Amino acid sequence: MLSCRDIAKQASDHIDKKLTFRQSLSYGFHLLLCGYCRKFVGHLRTTIDLSHQLSGQDQLSDEEAASIATKALERAKSE
Repeated sequence: MLSCRDIAKQASDHIDKKLTFRQSLSYGFHLLLCGYCRKFVGHLRTTIDLSHQLSGQDQLSDEEAASIATKALERAKSE
């Protein structure tokens, strides 16, 4: 079984769906059993999703920054 450290090392590959079927199955099994890793992967996924909203922007307005922060907090509370 994978360790929490393995989960952290492979988190990006998991999110990008670059793991083999066997790796993905093992990864999913660990996430099923470990709430800390589920939370970690969820936070990483949120960070990636929100960072895509920033792509190509040099500077955010105060309203845009507040909106992104609010979305991040809402997602963190729901996980």
